[in-house]
Amino acid sequence: MADNRKKTNFIAQGGILALAGIISRIIGMLYRIPLMNIIGEQGSGIYSTAYDIYNIMLLISSYSLPMAVSKMVSAKLSLKQYRNVRRVLLVSLAFGAALGLAAAALMYFGASFLAGSVLSMPRAALAVRLLAPTVFIMGMLGVLRGFFQGHGTMVPTAVSQILEQIIHVGVSIAAASLLFNRGLEKEAAGSTMTAPAYGAAGATIGTGVGALAALLFVGFIFLLYRKTLNRRCLRDVSDVTDSPLSTLRTVAVTAIPILISATIANIVNVLDHGVFGAYMGAEQMDLYETLWGAYSGKFIVLTNVPIAIATALSSSTLPAVSAHMAQNDREGAMKKAASAIHFIALVAIPASLALAVLAKPCLDLLFRSTDNSQAAQIMMAGFTVVIGYSLSAVSVGILQGSGLFWEPIKNYIISLVIHMPLLALALFVLHGGILGVAVCNASFGLCSSVLNILSMHRRLGYHQELKRTIGRVSIASVIMAAAAYGIYRGLFALHLGNTVSLLVCAVSALLIYFAMILLLGAVNEEELRSMPKGGALAALARRLHLLRQEA
Repeated sequence: MADNRKKTNFIAQGGILALAGIISRIIGMLYRIPLMNIIGEQGSGIYSTAYDIYNIMLLISSYSLPMAVSKMVSAKLSLKQYRNVRRVLLVSLAFGAALGLAAAALMYFGASFLAGSVLSMPRAALAVRLLAPTVFIMGMLGVLRGFFQGHGTMVPTAVSQILEQIIHVGVSIAAASLLFNRGLEKEAAGSTMTAPAYGAAGATIGTGVGALAALLFVGFIFLLYRKTLNRRCLRDVSDVTDSPLSTLRTVAVTAIPILISATIANIVNVLDHGVFGAYMGAEQMDLYETLWGAYSGKFIVLTNVPIAIATALSSSTLPAVSAHMAQNDREGAMKKAASAIHFIALVAIPASLALAVLAKPCLDLLFRSTDNSQAAQIMMAGFTVVIGYSLSAVSVGILQGSGLFWEPIKNYIISLVIHMPLLALALFVLHGGILGVAVCNASFGLCSSVLNILSMHRRLGYHQELKRTIGRVSIASVIMAAAAYGIYRGLFALHLGNTVSLLVCAVSALLIYFAMILLLGAVNEEELRSMPKGGALAALARRLHLLRQEA
Protein backbone atom coordinates (compact mmCIF):
# COMPACT_ATOMS: atom_id res chain seq x y z
CA MET A 1 0.00 0.00 0.00
CA ALA A 2 2.82 2.39 0.86
CA ASP A 3 4.47 1.75 -2.50
CA ASN A 4 1.19 2.53 -4.29
CA ARG A 5 0.88 5.81 -2.35
CA LYS A 6 4.44 6.75 -3.37
CA LYS A 7 3.73 5.89 -6.99
CA THR A 8 0.52 7.94 -6.90
CA ASN A 9 2.35 10.90 -5.37
CA PHE A 10 5.15 10.62 -7.97
CA ILE A 11 2.70 10.72 -10.87
CA ALA A 12 0.54 13.34 -9.13
CA GLN A 13 3.50 15.67 -8.54
CA GLY A 14 4.56 15.21 -12.14
CA GLY A 15 0.94 15.88 -13.10
CA ILE A 16 0.89 19.14 -11.12
CA LEU A 17 4.01 20.37 -12.87
CA ALA A 18 2.75 19.06 -16.22
CA LEU A 19 -0.55 20.89 -15.75
CA ALA A 20 1.30 24.10 -14.86
CA GLY A 21 3.57 23.57 -17.86
CA ILE A 22 0.60 23.10 -20.15
CA ILE A 23 -1.18 26.16 -18.75
CA SER A 24 2.02 28.20 -19.15
CA ARG A 25 2.55 26.94 -22.70
CA ILE A 26 -1.09 27.61 -23.60
CA ILE A 27 -0.80 31.15 -22.20
CA GLY A 28 2.44 31.55 -24.14
CA MET A 29 0.83 30.15 -27.28
CA LEU A 30 -2.22 32.41 -26.98
CA TYR A 31 0.10 35.34 -26.31
CA ARG A 32 1.77 34.72 -29.67
CA ILE A 33 -1.54 35.51 -31.38
CA PRO A 34 -1.74 39.23 -30.45
CA LEU A 35 2.06 39.42 -30.65
CA MET A 36 1.96 38.07 -34.20
CA ASN A 37 -0.71 40.64 -35.01
CA ILE A 38 1.57 43.40 -33.71
CA ILE A 39 4.99 42.42 -35.08
CA GLY A 40 4.07 39.95 -37.88
CA GLU A 41 5.92 36.80 -38.94
CA GLN A 42 9.04 38.84 -39.71
CA GLY A 43 9.08 40.26 -36.18
CA SER A 44 8.34 36.79 -34.82
CA GLY A 45 11.43 35.47 -36.58
CA ILE A 46 13.57 38.20 -34.98
CA TYR A 47 11.97 37.56 -31.58
CA SER A 48 12.65 33.82 -31.86
CA THR A 49 16.26 34.46 -32.84
CA ALA A 50 16.81 36.45 -29.63
CA TYR A 51 15.14 33.64 -27.68
CA ASP A 52 17.38 31.01 -29.25
CA ILE A 53 20.40 32.90 -27.90
CA TYR A 54 18.67 33.49 -24.55
CA ASN A 55 17.85 29.78 -24.19
CA ILE A 56 21.47 28.79 -24.70
CA MET A 57 22.62 31.31 -22.09
CA LEU A 58 19.84 30.11 -19.82
CA LEU A 59 21.26 26.60 -20.11
CA ILE A 60 24.65 27.87 -19.00
CA SER A 61 23.30 29.88 -16.07
CA SER A 62 20.34 27.99 -14.69
CA TYR A 63 18.85 25.09 -16.65
CA SER A 64 21.00 22.40 -15.05
CA LEU A 65 20.72 23.83 -11.54
CA PRO A 66 17.07 22.88 -10.76
CA MET A 67 17.73 19.27 -11.70
CA ALA A 68 21.11 19.12 -9.97
CA VAL A 69 19.77 20.74 -6.78
CA SER A 70 16.65 18.57 -6.94
CA LYS A 71 18.73 15.40 -7.18
CA MET A 72 21.10 16.37 -4.37
CA VAL A 73 18.37 17.60 -2.00
CA SER A 74 16.29 14.47 -2.62
CA ALA A 75 19.27 12.21 -1.88
CA LYS A 76 20.21 14.14 1.32
CA LEU A 77 16.61 14.13 2.55
CA SER A 78 16.33 10.36 2.05
CA LEU A 79 19.34 10.04 4.39
CA LYS A 80 17.90 12.68 6.82
CA GLN A 81 20.98 14.91 6.42
CA TYR A 82 19.15 18.21 6.89
CA ARG A 83 22.22 20.37 7.53
CA ASN A 84 23.62 19.20 4.23
CA VAL A 85 20.30 20.06 2.56
CA ARG A 86 20.67 23.66 3.73
CA ARG A 87 24.29 23.75 2.61
CA VAL A 88 23.34 22.50 -0.85
CA LEU A 89 20.89 25.41 -1.14
CA LEU A 90 23.35 28.12 -0.03
CA VAL A 91 26.23 26.88 -2.16
CA SER A 92 23.94 26.45 -5.18
CA LEU A 93 22.62 30.01 -4.84
CA ALA A 94 26.19 31.36 -4.90
CA PHE A 95 27.07 29.10 -7.83
CA GLY A 96 23.93 30.17 -9.72
CA ALA A 97 24.65 33.86 -9.11
CA ALA A 98 28.16 33.55 -10.51
CA LEU A 99 27.04 31.61 -13.59
CA GLY A 100 24.09 33.94 -14.20
CA LEU A 101 26.22 37.06 -14.02
CA ALA A 102 28.80 35.64 -16.45
CA ALA A 103 26.13 34.51 -18.93
CA ALA A 104 24.30 37.86 -18.73
CA ALA A 105 27.52 39.77 -19.42
CA LEU A 106 28.35 37.53 -22.40
CA MET A 107 24.86 37.99 -23.76
CA TYR A 108 24.82 41.78 -23.37
CA PHE A 109 28.27 42.56 -24.72
CA GLY A 110 28.23 39.83 -27.38
CA ALA A 111 24.74 40.55 -28.71
CA SER A 112 25.84 41.89 -32.09
CA PHE A 113 28.17 38.97 -32.75
CA LEU A 114 25.70 36.29 -31.62
CA ALA A 115 22.72 37.70 -33.53
CA GLY A 116 24.54 38.99 -36.60
CA SER A 117 27.50 36.67 -37.19
CA VAL A 118 26.23 33.39 -35.71
CA LEU A 119 22.53 33.45 -36.68
CA SER A 120 22.67 35.89 -39.62
CA MET A 121 19.96 38.11 -38.12
CA PRO A 122 21.61 41.38 -36.95
CA ARG A 123 18.27 43.07 -36.27
CA ALA A 124 17.83 40.79 -33.24
CA ALA A 125 20.77 42.33 -31.32
CA LEU A 126 18.63 44.84 -29.39
CA ALA A 127 16.25 42.10 -28.23
CA VAL A 128 19.22 39.99 -27.10
CA ARG A 129 20.57 42.85 -24.95
CA LEU A 130 17.18 43.41 -23.32
CA LEU A 131 17.00 39.72 -22.39
CA ALA A 132 20.44 39.66 -20.73
CA PRO A 133 19.37 40.61 -17.15
CA THR A 134 16.75 37.84 -17.19
CA VAL A 135 19.49 35.22 -17.37
CA PHE A 136 20.84 36.32 -13.98
CA ILE A 137 17.36 36.30 -12.41
CA MET A 138 16.66 32.81 -13.73
CA GLY A 139 19.83 31.50 -12.10
CA MET A 140 18.45 32.32 -8.63
CA LEU A 141 14.96 31.17 -9.53
CA GLY A 142 16.21 27.82 -10.85
CA VAL A 143 17.99 26.97 -7.58
CA LEU A 144 14.92 27.68 -5.44
CA ARG A 145 12.66 25.71 -7.77
CA GLY A 146 15.06 22.76 -7.66
CA PHE A 147 15.17 22.96 -3.85
CA PHE A 148 11.41 22.47 -3.56
CA GLN A 149 11.34 19.80 -6.28
CA GLY A 150 13.91 17.87 -4.27
CA HIS A 151 11.43 17.93 -1.37
CA GLY A 152 8.92 16.17 -3.61
CA THR A 153 6.62 19.17 -4.10
CA MET A 154 6.13 20.75 -7.49
CA VAL A 155 3.58 23.33 -6.28
CA PRO A 156 5.97 26.32 -5.82
CA THR A 157 7.47 25.68 -9.26
CA ALA A 158 4.05 25.21 -10.84
CA VAL A 159 2.48 28.35 -9.35
CA SER A 160 5.55 30.47 -10.09
CA GLN A 161 5.55 29.28 -13.71
CA ILE A 162 1.97 30.40 -14.21
CA LEU A 163 2.56 33.71 -12.41
CA GLU A 164 5.70 34.29 -14.48
CA GLN A 165 3.87 33.65 -17.73
CA ILE A 166 0.85 35.83 -16.94
CA ILE A 167 3.00 38.86 -16.07
CA HIS A 168 5.30 38.13 -19.00
CA VAL A 169 2.38 38.19 -21.43
CA GLY A 170 0.83 41.41 -20.16
CA VAL A 171 4.06 43.41 -20.08
CA SER A 172 5.38 41.98 -23.36
CA ILE A 173 2.29 42.84 -25.41
CA ALA A 174 2.22 46.41 -24.05
CA ALA A 175 5.97 46.91 -24.62
CA ALA A 176 5.87 45.30 -28.10
CA SER A 177 3.09 47.64 -29.20
CA LEU A 178 4.85 50.68 -27.74
CA LEU A 179 8.23 49.94 -29.32
CA PHE A 180 6.69 48.85 -32.65
CA ASN A 181 5.14 52.30 -32.99
CA ARG A 182 8.48 53.81 -32.00
CA GLY A 183 10.07 51.69 -34.72
CA LEU A 184 7.68 53.08 -37.32
CA GLU A 185 8.91 56.55 -36.44
CA LYS A 186 12.53 55.37 -36.73
CA GLU A 187 11.84 53.75 -40.11
CA ALA A 188 10.28 56.97 -41.38
CA ALA A 189 13.44 58.79 -40.28
CA GLY A 190 15.56 56.36 -42.35
CA SER A 191 16.71 53.91 -39.67
CA THR A 192 17.90 50.46 -40.82
CA MET A 193 16.19 48.97 -37.74
CA THR A 194 12.66 48.01 -38.78
CA ALA A 195 9.45 48.37 -36.78
CA PRO A 196 9.17 44.54 -36.40
CA ALA A 197 12.68 44.51 -34.91
CA TYR A 198 11.73 47.15 -32.36
CA GLY A 199 8.49 45.32 -31.59
CA ALA A 200 10.38 42.06 -31.07
CA ALA A 201 12.75 43.82 -28.67
CA GLY A 202 9.80 45.20 -26.72
CA ALA A 203 8.28 41.73 -26.42
CA THR A 204 11.37 40.52 -24.56
CA ILE A 205 10.96 43.05 -21.73
CA GLY A 206 8.07 41.10 -20.23
CA THR A 207 10.28 38.02 -19.91
CA GLY A 208 12.48 39.72 -17.35
CA VAL A 209 9.59 41.26 -15.42
CA GLY A 210 7.80 37.90 -15.28
CA ALA A 211 10.95 36.11 -14.10
CA LEU A 212 11.47 38.69 -11.35
CA ALA A 213 7.89 38.23 -10.13
CA ALA A 214 8.35 34.45 -10.04
CA LEU A 215 11.61 34.83 -8.09
CA LEU A 216 9.93 37.06 -5.51
CA PHE A 217 7.09 34.52 -5.13
CA VAL A 218 9.33 31.47 -4.68
CA GLY A 219 11.58 33.48 -2.37
CA PHE A 220 8.55 34.32 -0.21
CA ILE A 221 7.59 30.61 -0.05
CA PHE A 222 11.13 29.78 1.05
CA LEU A 223 10.98 32.39 3.82
CA LEU A 224 7.84 30.67 5.11
CA TYR A 225 9.60 27.28 5.00
CA ARG A 226 12.89 28.48 6.50
CA LYS A 227 11.81 27.95 10.13
CA THR A 228 10.89 24.35 9.38
CA LEU A 229 14.25 23.76 7.72
CA ASN A 230 16.11 25.28 10.67
CA ARG A 231 14.19 23.08 13.14
CA ARG A 232 15.08 20.02 11.07
CA CYS A 233 18.73 21.06 11.07
CA LEU A 234 18.69 21.32 14.88
CA ARG A 235 17.29 17.76 15.11
CA ASP A 236 19.79 16.43 12.55
CA VAL A 237 21.70 13.57 14.24
CA SER A 238 23.63 12.40 11.19
CA ASP A 239 27.39 12.39 11.58
CA VAL A 240 28.00 13.43 7.95
CA THR A 241 28.61 17.15 7.39
CA ASP A 242 29.77 18.23 3.95
CA SER A 243 32.15 21.18 3.69
CA PRO A 244 31.21 24.13 1.45
CA LEU A 245 33.99 23.17 -0.97
CA SER A 246 32.92 19.53 -1.21
CA THR A 247 29.29 20.64 -1.66
CA LEU A 248 30.33 23.04 -4.43
CA ARG A 249 32.31 20.27 -6.07
CA THR A 250 29.29 17.95 -5.91
CA VAL A 251 26.97 20.65 -7.29
CA ALA A 252 29.37 21.29 -10.16
CA VAL A 253 29.96 17.59 -10.85
CA THR A 254 26.20 17.03 -10.83
CA ALA A 255 25.27 20.15 -12.80
CA ILE A 256 27.95 20.12 -15.49
CA PRO A 257 26.92 16.83 -17.15
CA ILE A 258 23.26 17.94 -17.02
CA LEU A 259 24.33 21.28 -18.49
CA ILE A 260 26.30 19.66 -21.31
CA SER A 261 23.45 17.25 -22.02
CA ALA A 262 20.84 20.03 -22.11
CA THR A 263 23.09 22.29 -24.16
CA ILE A 264 23.60 19.69 -26.87
CA ALA A 265 19.86 18.93 -26.90
CA ASN A 266 18.92 22.60 -27.22
CA ILE A 267 21.77 23.78 -29.41
CA VAL A 268 20.27 21.75 -32.25
CA ASN A 269 17.71 24.50 -32.81
CA VAL A 270 20.47 27.13 -32.89
CA LEU A 271 22.52 25.06 -35.33
CA ASP A 272 19.45 24.50 -37.51
CA HIS A 273 18.83 28.23 -37.39
CA GLY A 274 22.39 29.10 -38.40
CA VAL A 275 22.56 26.52 -41.21
CA PHE A 276 19.17 27.57 -42.55
CA GLY A 277 20.33 31.22 -42.48
CA ALA A 278 23.41 30.26 -44.50
CA TYR A 279 21.18 28.34 -46.94
CA MET A 280 18.85 31.33 -47.44
CA GLY A 281 21.63 33.94 -47.78
CA ALA A 282 21.69 37.63 -46.91
CA GLU A 283 19.90 38.56 -50.14
CA GLN A 284 16.74 36.82 -48.87
CA MET A 285 16.79 38.34 -45.37
CA ASP A 286 13.11 39.29 -45.24
CA LEU A 287 11.98 35.84 -46.50
CA TYR A 288 14.40 34.16 -44.08
CA GLU A 289 12.95 36.09 -41.12
CA THR A 290 9.39 35.27 -42.24
CA LEU A 291 9.99 31.52 -42.73
CA TRP A 292 11.80 31.22 -39.42
CA GLY A 293 8.94 33.13 -37.82
CA ALA A 294 6.45 30.52 -39.12
CA TYR A 295 8.70 27.67 -37.95
CA SER A 296 9.52 29.00 -34.49
CA GLY A 297 6.43 31.12 -33.80
CA LYS A 298 3.86 28.54 -34.90
CA PHE A 299 5.28 25.02 -35.30
CA ILE A 300 7.60 25.11 -32.27
CA VAL A 301 5.08 26.96 -30.08
CA LEU A 302 2.29 24.48 -30.84
CA THR A 303 4.36 21.31 -30.45
CA ASN A 304 5.85 22.61 -27.20
CA VAL A 305 2.49 22.22 -25.43
CA PRO A 306 2.51 18.38 -25.30
CA ILE A 307 6.31 18.33 -24.89
CA ALA A 308 5.79 20.42 -21.72
CA ILE A 309 4.20 17.36 -20.10
CA ALA A 310 7.33 15.31 -20.73
CA THR A 311 9.60 18.06 -19.43
CA ALA A 312 7.51 18.33 -16.27
CA LEU A 313 7.45 14.58 -15.69
CA SER A 314 11.20 14.49 -16.26
CA SER A 315 11.59 17.03 -13.44
CA SER A 316 9.65 14.79 -11.05
CA THR A 317 11.26 11.58 -12.34
CA LEU A 318 14.85 12.61 -11.59
CA PRO A 319 14.47 13.10 -7.80
CA ALA A 320 12.16 10.07 -7.52
CA VAL A 321 14.65 7.79 -9.26
CA SER A 322 17.55 9.41 -7.40
CA ALA A 323 15.95 8.73 -4.00
CA HIS A 324 15.55 5.03 -4.82
CA MET A 325 19.11 4.75 -6.13
CA ALA A 326 20.46 6.46 -2.99
CA GLN A 327 18.89 3.60 -1.01
CA ASN A 328 20.21 0.97 -3.45
CA ASP A 329 16.68 0.19 -4.59
CA ARG A 330 17.24 -0.29 -8.32
CA GLU A 331 14.02 -2.25 -8.75
CA GLY A 332 11.99 0.65 -7.32
CA ALA A 333 13.85 3.12 -9.55
CA MET A 334 13.07 1.07 -12.64
CA LYS A 335 9.39 0.87 -11.69
CA LYS A 336 9.34 4.68 -11.58
CA ALA A 337 11.08 4.73 -14.98
CA ALA A 338 8.53 2.35 -16.51
CA SER A 339 5.61 4.41 -15.15
CA ALA A 340 7.09 7.62 -16.53
CA ILE A 341 7.73 6.27 -20.03
CA HIS A 342 4.32 4.61 -20.21
CA PHE A 343 2.61 7.85 -19.18
CA ILE A 344 4.56 9.89 -21.73
CA ALA A 345 3.70 7.47 -24.54
CA LEU A 346 0.02 7.85 -23.64
CA VAL A 347 0.32 11.62 -24.20
CA ALA A 348 2.98 12.08 -26.89
CA ILE A 349 1.85 9.54 -29.51
CA PRO A 350 -1.78 10.71 -29.82
CA ALA A 351 -0.77 14.39 -29.56
CA SER A 352 1.68 14.08 -32.44
CA LEU A 353 -0.85 12.35 -34.71
CA ALA A 354 -3.61 14.80 -33.81
CA LEU A 355 -1.36 17.76 -34.67
CA ALA A 356 -0.47 16.12 -37.98
CA VAL A 357 -4.03 15.53 -39.19
CA LEU A 358 -5.45 18.79 -37.79
CA ALA A 359 -2.48 21.09 -38.40
CA LYS A 360 -4.20 23.66 -40.62
CA PRO A 361 -7.44 23.89 -38.59
CA CYS A 362 -5.49 24.34 -35.34
CA LEU A 363 -3.28 27.06 -36.80
CA ASP A 364 -6.25 28.82 -38.43
CA LEU A 365 -8.02 28.88 -35.06
CA LEU A 366 -5.01 30.40 -33.29
CA PHE A 367 -3.49 32.66 -35.95
CA ARG A 368 -6.42 34.04 -37.87
CA SER A 369 -4.70 37.15 -39.16
CA THR A 370 -1.95 35.32 -41.10
CA ASP A 371 -1.69 32.74 -43.88
CA ASN A 372 -0.98 29.38 -42.18
CA SER A 373 -0.41 27.19 -45.23
CA GLN A 374 3.37 27.15 -44.82
CA ALA A 375 3.18 26.51 -41.07
CA ALA A 376 0.69 23.65 -41.63
CA GLN A 377 3.11 21.97 -44.05
CA ILE A 378 5.89 22.33 -41.47
CA MET A 379 3.64 20.74 -38.82
CA MET A 380 2.81 17.77 -41.02
CA ALA A 381 6.48 17.30 -41.96
CA GLY A 382 7.78 17.40 -38.39
CA PHE A 383 4.91 16.00 -36.31
CA THR A 384 7.07 13.23 -34.79
CA VAL A 385 9.06 15.92 -32.95
CA VAL A 386 6.52 15.54 -30.10
CA ILE A 387 7.24 11.82 -29.68
CA GLY A 388 11.01 12.14 -30.00
CA TYR A 389 11.56 15.07 -27.65
CA SER A 390 9.03 13.81 -25.09
CA LEU A 391 10.64 10.37 -24.77
CA SER A 392 14.08 11.95 -24.86
CA ALA A 393 13.27 14.32 -21.96
CA VAL A 394 11.98 11.54 -19.70
CA SER A 395 14.73 9.05 -20.54
CA VAL A 396 17.37 11.70 -19.84
CA GLY A 397 15.76 12.31 -16.43
CA ILE A 398 15.88 8.58 -15.65
CA LEU A 399 19.53 8.21 -16.62
CA GLN A 400 20.55 11.33 -14.69
CA GLY A 401 18.53 10.25 -11.66
CA SER A 402 20.39 6.93 -11.76
CA GLY A 403 23.74 8.72 -11.69
CA LEU A 404 24.53 8.01 -15.35
CA PHE A 405 25.04 11.65 -16.29
CA TRP A 406 27.37 11.04 -19.22
CA GLU A 407 25.16 8.52 -21.04
CA PRO A 408 22.71 11.15 -22.38
CA ILE A 409 25.66 13.31 -23.43
CA LYS A 410 27.17 10.46 -25.43
CA ASN A 411 23.79 9.71 -27.01
CA TYR A 412 23.15 13.35 -27.87
CA ILE A 413 26.57 13.64 -29.51
CA ILE A 414 25.87 10.54 -31.63
CA SER A 415 22.46 11.97 -32.58
CA LEU A 416 24.05 15.32 -33.45
CA VAL A 417 26.69 13.64 -35.62
CA ILE A 418 23.84 11.95 -37.52
CA HIS A 419 21.67 15.08 -37.57
CA MET A 420 24.04 17.62 -39.12
CA PRO A 421 24.87 15.70 -42.33
CA LEU A 422 21.15 14.93 -42.73
CA LEU A 423 20.35 18.63 -42.41
CA ALA A 424 23.02 19.57 -44.95
CA LEU A 425 21.64 16.92 -47.32
CA ALA A 426 18.05 18.13 -46.83
CA LEU A 427 18.93 21.78 -47.50
CA PHE A 428 21.84 21.98 -49.93
CA VAL A 429 21.22 18.81 -51.96
CA LEU A 430 17.48 18.11 -51.78
CA HIS A 431 16.54 21.81 -51.31
CA GLY A 432 13.90 20.88 -48.74
CA GLY A 433 13.89 24.37 -47.26
CA ILE A 434 12.14 24.88 -43.94
CA LEU A 435 10.35 21.52 -44.30
CA GLY A 436 13.74 19.80 -44.34
CA VAL A 437 14.65 21.59 -41.11
CA ALA A 438 11.47 20.31 -39.45
CA VAL A 439 12.02 16.69 -40.54
CA CYS A 440 15.66 16.68 -39.43
CA ASN A 441 14.84 18.29 -36.09
CA ALA A 442 12.26 15.58 -35.39
CA SER A 443 14.74 12.84 -36.35
CA PHE A 444 17.23 14.16 -33.77
CA GLY A 445 14.70 13.69 -30.96
CA LEU A 446 13.74 10.21 -32.11
CA CYS A 447 17.36 9.12 -32.43
CA SER A 448 18.37 10.39 -28.98
CA SER A 449 15.35 8.80 -27.27
CA VAL A 450 16.07 5.37 -28.80
CA LEU A 451 19.74 5.59 -27.77
CA ASN A 452 18.77 6.63 -24.22
CA ILE A 453 16.41 3.68 -23.80
CA LEU A 454 19.09 1.32 -25.09
CA SER A 455 21.48 2.81 -22.49
CA MET A 456 18.88 2.20 -19.77
CA HIS A 457 18.63 -1.42 -20.85
CA ARG A 458 22.39 -1.93 -21.00
CA ARG A 459 23.44 -0.01 -17.87
CA LEU A 460 20.43 -0.40 -15.57
CA GLY A 461 18.87 -3.65 -16.71
CA TYR A 462 15.74 -1.79 -17.77
CA HIS A 463 13.36 -3.78 -19.97
CA GLN A 464 10.93 -1.68 -21.96
CA GLU A 465 7.48 -3.21 -22.22
CA LEU A 466 6.51 -2.63 -25.86
CA LYS A 467 3.16 -4.35 -26.36
CA ARG A 468 1.09 -1.95 -24.25
CA THR A 469 3.33 1.13 -24.13
CA ILE A 470 3.97 1.36 -27.87
CA GLY A 471 1.76 -1.14 -29.69
CA ARG A 472 -1.65 -0.64 -28.09
CA VAL A 473 -1.14 3.10 -27.54
CA SER A 474 -0.21 3.53 -31.22
CA ILE A 475 -3.27 1.59 -32.40
CA ALA A 476 -5.53 3.68 -30.16
CA SER A 477 -3.86 6.86 -31.41
CA VAL A 478 -4.25 5.96 -35.10
CA ILE A 479 -7.95 5.18 -34.58
CA MET A 480 -8.41 8.46 -32.73
CA ALA A 481 -6.56 10.50 -35.37
CA ALA A 482 -8.51 8.94 -38.24
CA ALA A 483 -11.81 9.53 -36.46
CA ALA A 484 -10.82 13.12 -35.60
CA TYR A 485 -9.96 13.90 -39.22
CA GLY A 486 -13.23 12.38 -40.46
CA ILE A 487 -15.32 14.21 -37.86
CA TYR A 488 -13.68 17.54 -38.65
CA ARG A 489 -14.05 17.20 -42.42
CA GLY A 490 -17.68 16.13 -42.02
CA LEU A 491 -18.60 19.01 -39.74
CA PHE A 492 -16.72 21.52 -41.87
CA ALA A 493 -18.54 20.23 -44.97
CA LEU A 494 -21.81 21.05 -43.17
CA HIS A 495 -20.62 24.70 -43.04
CA LEU A 496 -20.29 24.79 -39.25
CA GLY A 497 -17.06 26.77 -39.54
CA ASN A 498 -13.53 26.01 -38.43
CA THR A 499 -13.92 26.90 -34.75
CA VAL A 500 -17.07 24.86 -34.04
CA SER A 501 -15.87 21.95 -36.17
CA LEU A 502 -12.50 21.83 -34.42
CA LEU A 503 -13.87 22.13 -30.88
CA VAL A 504 -16.44 19.36 -31.41
CA CYS A 505 -13.74 17.28 -33.10
CA ALA A 506 -11.32 17.78 -30.17
CA VAL A 507 -13.87 16.69 -27.54
CA SER A 508 -14.86 13.67 -29.66
CA ALA A 509 -11.21 12.70 -30.18
CA LEU A 510 -10.49 12.80 -26.42
CA LEU A 511 -13.49 10.57 -25.68
CA ILE A 512 -12.60 8.13 -28.46
CA TYR A 513 -8.98 7.91 -27.29
CA PHE A 514 -10.00 7.43 -23.65
CA ALA A 515 -12.28 4.57 -24.67
CA MET A 516 -9.73 2.94 -26.99
CA ILE A 517 -6.79 2.87 -24.54
CA LEU A 518 -9.04 1.17 -21.99
CA LEU A 519 -10.68 -1.28 -24.41
CA LEU A 520 -7.31 -2.24 -25.89
CA GLY A 521 -5.74 -2.60 -22.45
CA ALA A 522 -3.15 0.14 -22.92
CA VAL A 523 -4.05 1.34 -19.41
CA ASN A 524 -5.26 -0.76 -16.49
CA GLU A 525 -7.26 0.38 -13.48
CA GLU A 526 -4.25 0.76 -11.17
CA GLU A 527 -2.45 2.98 -13.70
CA LEU A 528 -5.60 4.99 -14.30
CA ARG A 529 -6.00 5.64 -10.56
CA SER A 530 -2.36 6.79 -10.28
CA MET A 531 -3.01 9.65 -12.73
CA PRO A 532 -4.32 13.08 -11.71
CA LYS A 533 -8.08 12.73 -11.00
CA GLY A 534 -7.57 9.01 -11.55
CA GLY A 535 -10.27 7.97 -9.07
CA ALA A 536 -12.96 9.84 -10.99
CA LEU A 537 -11.66 8.52 -14.32
CA ALA A 538 -11.65 4.94 -13.03
CA ALA A 539 -15.21 5.29 -11.72
CA LEU A 540 -16.35 6.65 -15.10
CA ALA A 541 -14.58 3.83 -16.94
CA ARG A 542 -16.26 1.22 -14.73
CA ARG A 543 -19.71 2.70 -15.33
CA LEU A 544 -19.08 2.61 -19.08
CA HIS A 545 -17.66 -0.97 -18.88
CA LEU A 546 -14.42 0.13 -20.53
CA LEU A 547 -11.93 -1.49 -18.14
CA ARG A 548 -10.69 -4.84 -19.32
CA GLN A 549 -9.11 -7.51 -17.18
CA GLU A 550 -5.52 -8.44 -18.00
CA ALA A 551 -4.82 -12.12 -18.50
